[in-house]
Amino acid sequence: MATTTITRPFKQVPILIVGGGITGLTASLFFLRHKITPLVIEKRATTSIHPRARSFDIRTMEVYRELGLDEKIREAGKALSPSWGVFSGSTLSKVLEGMASSNKPRGPNIFRDPIFANFLSKSPTMITRCTQDLSEPVVLEAAREQGAEIRFETRLVSFEQDDEGVIAIIKDSQCSEEEVIRCEYMIAADGAGSPIRKGLAAPTTGRGEISNLLNIYFQADLTDQVKGREFSMIRIEQDDITGLLTSINNSDKWAFHMLYYPEKEKFPESFPKDRLVNALKKIIGYPELPVRIISVLPWQPTTKVVENMQHGRIFLAGDAAHQMTPYGGKGAASGVQDVHNLAWKLSLVIQKKAGTALLNSYSTERQPVGLSNSKMSEVLADDKGLLDLEKFAATLTSGPSQFPYLIGLPSFEYNSSAVINYVPKSGDSILDGRPGTRVPHAWIEKDGKKISTLDLSAGNFLLLTSADVDHKWEEAAQKVARKFEIEITVHGFLNDEISKTWKENGWLQEGAALLIRPDGFVAWRSTANVVGHEQLLQ
Repeated sequence: MATTTITRPFKQVPILIVGGGITGLTASLFFLRHKITPLVIEKRATTSIHPRARSFDIRTMEVYRELGLDEKIREAGKALSPSWGVFSGSTLSKVLEGMASSNKPRGPNIFRDPIFANFLSKSPTMITRCTQDLSEPVVLEAAREQGAEIRFETRLVSFEQDDEGVIAIIKDSQCSEEEVIRCEYMIAADGAGSPIRKGLAAPTTGRGEISNLLNIYFQADLTDQVKGREFSMIRIEQDDITGLLTSINNSDKWAFHMLYYPEKEKFPESFPKDRLVNALKKIIGYPELPVRIISVLPWQPTTKVVENMQHGRIFLAGDAAHQMTPYGGKGAASGVQDVHNLAWKLSLVIQKKAGTALLNSYSTERQPVGLSNSKMSEVLADDKGLLDLEKFAATLTSGPSQFPYLIGLPSFEYNSSAVINYVPKSGDSILDGRPGTRVPHAWIEKDGKKISTLDLSAGNFLLLTSADVDHKWEEAAQKVARKFEIEITVHGFLNDEISKTWKENGWLQEGAALLIRPDGFVAWRSTANVVGHEQLLQ
């Protein structure tokens, strides 16, 4: 491609992020951490007013822990935290009556399984309930405090790329004039209907749209009825109404995903407010209770994934790259983890500290994860696009093999050019220090504080060493850091309980080292008793 000459005034930025939802906003924080200020544009007037995603899995909370936002997100979603258990019935009132007359645990209680507890011990954090309308403002506030440039009510009009970068035409809805943006790279975080993905004609794989649902976000004070009988989801089946009722705050906010057939009834003309209110009162089972509709959002449960997440200087992330049903809770999580993987790589390239070949590893690593999550979400959905309760129960009770997926423990592995000497796992071992896996978690003392090994890198490269008594690894890290103008944090284990445990498990032998990437995954593991530490580390 040749370089395009721009004949009118333009704004130069290193990164343009199109989409200011949870994926785009989180991406801006990672770039800011690497001292790069992106421009984020979002066509909506503000963050999401719809609850959308209702939880973040373990790996996503590890990412937000790195950004210092885990506790704020947990606090924002605390009203939803008691919501566990999936049920079915004709009305909410009948389901609640059934709960009151039963002494059985509400749903399969896998959290008490000793094997499950073993998996939980592999992370410093836990699954967190928080709806997207509450989590996005937390991330937005942090991004703005750190100097991000975020423009709402601004849409992408057109784009083209050349050898030097991407030229984007954007337009603020409050202005008559369009603006030209010249950026080195562009991230498409513009949602499931991604105009950028369509403009690129990016090939996709997957079933596609499964059904059509109306996401009815409504207000009804059910505090007294639900207290002590909180739930996550209820599958509602009536003669004329089928859908999924979900908790939002266990008090007066709820969402009902109602099945409809657009070939028979068009939205919105066939669904006036009175009809929807009557339908909600019917499925709640408390006809005298006041109900107010907050918003209605038509959507299609879909499983579709791009075959390649990189197209020249444009990268697809989040729903723009992989669509999945909400069952399994991996939609927002996958997007957050996409940009966590991408940001450090793009930052090094923009800062001329790495070659562009590093960027090829983004799609190689993340596309299989998105594809796997999308396929699993399809397994958990029925032909109406709703949660299949039998398949969901079977997954919960299928044994330890599904536990990491259910809680979001990062059992997936990366095998790419950004991983050296990858060796596939043998048996059921996960997070065992092999290149391509997330660094093992262990609680350690540092500067008088109890922290996790995941906290050590702070977004930089990290070298973990064992019994480096002559400081050869530390000296090598200092020299390599100076040569490549990067930061490498060094932490050594010296004959303590951690070093003994890691040695016994085969994660890190005495005298060896683990090189951890800025996203917390092991890039390389040395053998013990090596020579030429600096050359090996380079």
